[in-house]
Amino acid sequence: MKQKEAEMKTVLAVIYLLGIKIKETLYDFGVFKIKTLQCKVISVGNLTAGGTGKTPVTEYVAKHLAKTKKIAILTRGYKRENKAALLDVKPENSPKEYGDEAVMLSRKTGVPVIAAIDRYKGGLYAMEKYGAQFCVLDDGFQRRFSLYRNMELLVVDASNPFGNGKLLPAGILREKIKNLVAADVIILTKTDEAVNMEELLKTIRTHNDFAEIVESIYEPKELYNIFEKQEKLPLSSVTGKKVFALSAIGNPKYLRKVISRLNPLSTGWLSYPDHYSYSASDIEEINKKSATADIIITTEKDAVKLELLDKTRIIKKIYALSVELKIVKGEKELLDKINII
Repeated sequence: MKQKEAEMKTVLAVIYLLGIKIKETLYDFGVFKIKTLQCKVISVGNLTAGGTGKTPVTEYVAKHLAKTKKIAILTRGYKRENKAALLDVKPENSPKEYGDEAVMLSRKTGVPVIAAIDRYKGGLYAMEKYGAQFCVLDDGFQRRFSLYRNMELLVVDASNPFGNGKLLPAGILREKIKNLVAADVIILTKTDEAVNMEELLKTIRTHNDFAEIVESIYEPKELYNIFEKQEKLPLSSVTGKKVFALSAIGNPKYLRKVISRLNPLSTGWLSYPDHYSYSASDIEEINKKSATADIIITTEKDAVKLELLDKTRIIKKIYALSVELKIVKGEKELLDKINII
């Protein structure tokens, strides 16, 4: 059964690759035209599916640009229930309707966030309504043939860079590793969990010998009550406690490692699929599995969805772990390249 499943995934991966090739060919022959916005465009994307950390990178770039420029973030609003062609996302919007990452970015950056199926039209809207001088594309690497960008930032998870090297669904690659060549800057995330940094750098340089390589980690900051955000706890409050970790993200293993560094007495886990939409029916399972815990910890991405639940039915407080992208190598080089666009 497993062999047949693996064979089917291999066949589907070939079909997936064929689809990519057809798309590229259509652009090469001018059947589809690349569009250009009359503002600067920086794309943040990745080669793999889920969990690389491109959203924190988008946040980092947006906050830096917003110090001196009028900017907007253009996102697809993945798995949003509102299928409108374009949505102007606000901090108070429902993550179910507008997308969890879109709402989180709106809250954390304070800049306009536009969820649009067509990023070009989203950019036109951002320029007209907000006078955007820069648009930051969240998850834009696979759309580089359709919209011109001034800089391509490619995010690579150093803890699991390319999986088994196979395309979806046989592996985690959204396109071939050789397409590293399309990046102007490669941002390595989770470098504190890198399996073999030397080998990773060698692979990158095999396919791209000119891009700036930036190394980063996620730095935990504090815990805040998802229902009463003014209630905050220092990270030290986790030490010696029974922790229950709750998440629906692309790479839950990294959350576990971050929590383990805070020296809890013990840790229980409940993981849902990435972008999972929590509902009232999940409360019973959360209550049951966290019954013996001292504290429930979740991610900020999960927090925007969990806060929609009836807090009176949840037996324990849920705290979101606030983290920030911390660049440990190459920050000056990255900001210099952004500043001269």
